[in-house]
Amino acid sequence: MSSLNRKARWTLRTTVAALFLVPAACDTLRNPLEVEPASRIPAVGLETPPNALLLSNGAIGDFECAFKSYTGQGGLVGEEFIYAQQTASRTPYDRRNTTKDDSDYAVNSCTGTGVYTPLQTARQSNENVLALLKSWTDADVTAGLGAPNRTNLMAIAAAYAGYSYVLLGEGFCTMAISMVNLDKSLTYGGEIQRDSVFKRAIAMFTEAIATATTANNTDILRMAYLGRARARLNIADYAGAKADAQQIPVGYNKVASSSSTAANRNNRIFVENSEANRSFSVGEPYRSMGDARVPVTKSTQPPSATGVPHFYQTKYPTVETPLPLATYDEAQLIIAEADIRANSLGTALPIINASRTRGGQTVPFTGTTQAEYLAELIDQRRRELFAESHHLGDVIRYNIALKPAAGTPYHFGGTYANQICLPLPSAERLNNPLIGS
Repeated sequence: MSSLNRKARWTLRTTVAALFLVPAACDTLRNPLEVEPASRIPAVGLETPPNALLLSNGAIGDFECAFKSYTGQGGLVGEEFIYAQQTASRTPYDRRNTTKDDSDYAVNSCTGTGVYTPLQTARQSNENVLALLKSWTDADVTAGLGAPNRTNLMAIAAAYAGYSYVLLGEGFCTMAISMVNLDKSLTYGGEIQRDSVFKRAIAMFTEAIATATTANNTDILRMAYLGRARARLNIADYAGAKADAQQIPVGYNKVASSSSTAANRNNRIFVENSEANRSFSVGEPYRSMGDARVPVTKSTQPPSATGVPHFYQTKYPTVETPLPLATYDEAQLIIAEADIRANSLGTALPIINASRTRGGQTVPFTGTTQAEYLAELIDQRRRELFAESHHLGDVIRYNIALKPAAGTPYHFGGTYANQICLPLPSAERLNNPLIGS
């Protein structure tokens, strides 16, 4: 990726970081925003029509890094993985006793276990690009590097912003949505509930669908339809979710790309859990599923210093393996859930059995009640979407009983708790005048 592209991403990140992370009171520096770091490139020099494609690519990169970090950290909270090492600051998520004062998930980068700031950066980066594109003309953008189509870039930005909202809604107990405006003024957002976050995602995906249709970008169109289906599922709009999921054709697979060229491009699951990387071990419920979609190997190495045996996934065999973001198989499970919720069990059955077949479960499903179908649907989602960012949201939405259960002794001291959703962090509460501490 070009140095200019990296500079564009840095400008967007530092602008967002100023919004979320600058301390509210500082005795040694009255106004940190007045000091320009030597490494910062003024946004006014980059946010111009000729750089539209670079800004778009940078915003996509911000999302992909945040998505991969969230997938790992969400899997740690949601029982897909166990933290095996001795860094005390990382244990609250695994032990399920995260508080708003824990810093790793709140302020760290996407290459350093961060979730909140990376996802907010991804959201703001893409919304910033979208706002810029709306302020420019088609001719100005087309004349720039790569001769991009302005409407197409608008569709891309809206779709990735929509997914940023989905992950913020699924993983956090409450949320705050603040904005860095085009004139670089700050508009703070108050604390809102998860449903409100999903509704923002739906609005963003709806915009992406309209612009992708105009631009004839079928890839982004399908990504936006499935993103909207996922958001609608989270607010129990099952009919709407089904209608959107039905737009996804067989074989569709939208991924977050990975590379070995830089840490922010790495597959974070591989970095944390693979044969040689032992920060995470695969969670106990997944170690012996015998499912082709959950490929797990037991290491021959001794347990970690905290006594955790090393089980590693091979779904992502290299640091360059991409992570699925939106797939046909996910869409099918959304359709099946909508049918189950409507008590149309007969139409859900072929989807359930097709999912079982993909995993090597040769015996067809034989349930007869709506409750049995829903339990099977949840289990198929656990298998089909393993380490793909979904399970933490599923744990919250379905109220899944986690293993180990709350009260079970934790290998690094104390006991497992039941704090599943991530709290709105102190870094937001202390800096946002609309939210109390």
